Amino acid sequence: MPNRVSPVTVRVACAQLLAREIEAAASSLEDVLGAIAAAGALGADIVVLPECAYPGYVLLDLDPYKRHSIPTPGDALRQIGDAARRARINAAVGIANVGPDGRLRNEAVLVDRSGAIAGRYAKAHLWNFDRRWFAAGREYPVFDTDIGRIGMMICADGRVPEIARTLTHRGAWLILDPTAWVGVGPSYDAMPNPQVDFSLRVRAAENGVWIAAADKCGSETGAVHYVGRSMVVAPNGDIVASAPADATALIVAEFRRTRAKPYVAALSPSERKTIRARPRVSTAAAARSGPVRLAVYQPKKRTPGGVRSRALQSLRAQGAAAVVETDADASAIAAALRKLRGIRTAIVEGRRMLAPEPARAAAIGGADLLVWTDPPAGVPVAPFARTRAMENRAYVLLCARAEGEQPACLIGPDGAVCGSALAGIASGFVATIDVRSTRDKMVVWGTDAFADRTPETYELYL
Repeated sequence: MPNRVSPVTVRVACAQLLAREIEAAASSLEDVLGAIAAAGALGADIVVLPECAYPGYVLLDLDPYKRHSIPTPGDALRQIGDAARRARINAAVGIANVGPDGRLRNEAVLVDRSGAIAGRYAKAHLWNFDRRWFAAGREYPVFDTDIGRIGMMICADGRVPEIARTLTHRGAWLILDPTAWVGVGPSYDAMPNPQVDFSLRVRAAENGVWIAAADKCGSETGAVHYVGRSMVVAPNGDIVASAPADATALIVAEFRRTRAKPYVAALSPSERKTIRARPRVSTAAAARSGPVRLAVYQPKKRTPGGVRSRALQSLRAQGAAAVVETDADASAIAAALRKLRGIRTAIVEGRRMLAPEPARAAAIGGADLLVWTDPPAGVPVAPFARTRAMENRAYVLLCARAEGEQPACLIGPDGAVCGSALAGIASGFVATIDVRSTRDKMVVWGTDAFADRTPETYELYL
């Protein structure tokens, strides 16, 4: 377990900047310098700025600095260091920087109050076209600063549970997240993004750490659109400060430097071995069965037998291959699920799903459907269930009961709810499971949910 941190008051700022194309890199650098000065004027101890705040995120080139005749990373960082020194503030800025091997990397660079570079982190889980011009990082350092030990991750790194887990295990109480959250939709306000919508809160809560994420707003090249909504998240998963979707902003949160206990689950020797192994990633073509229909019935404690019987008959009449009753014990649910031919299932009970490792081990082991039985009361279980589905590219069946606030539901591999009972009443639903969407771990073109895992570098609660 990480050591406790002393409860010192800290002010953390997130600077949400306007997205600019690389031809406007000089203006982007001015935005960065101005945000550092403004955060310092507000008394912030540290400010985090977006992913590739300089020179831009959509580079379209392996050597953008030479091609566009703009200040080099070294020149830009000297100006950033001068700004941090003048503002007496620590700053974490996203920048396209040159790594030790001479290759371009998507980095977060930490500059201290003296203007010196205190650390660098290179994005490990490259997203879509990222990998066309960036080399991936493979190290997860933490940094001792005047506000305590902190870690950094970048954007899609937040989709890999082991990254934030490793930073926490190494003692970070605060994780800075320069990000470029993108989305599609009819407006900036309407664009969904799973990290914004639910998973960043789960990352904070499952690890018991603060997370501060700074995004861009607007669009680059008219084809890459940012969802904005920069945020500071508390160790219990609450958002304590947030920015709008479609405007620049400087948000500041002041809080006591604290850390909560991470959610930790006891793992079997088999689970520990699986977590440490590189997964055998199969593809959609490997699926031998087509879509199947699963029925779920959520009863109340004293649902009359006749009412339950008619509901089950109705669900089966809708073409369900199997029916799960959410108040059944794990063995009865497992027996019902055996009727789903060609679908590999795993049951995760109670609070074990709050830690990422049990679901991760089951998915790496090949489970298409993760069934969460007896979810704990007093915890916002839906964001956890959606995160476990999204990060593992697996279905999650949340076996809630009618007496709770959260109804039973089935969540798809993208984290979206694809079937739900009604809250507060005995009710059921039928939804489709298609294993082709779980056997193919490709999230978007070029990005695989499992392929970037580096088990040999992780420090987990095993």
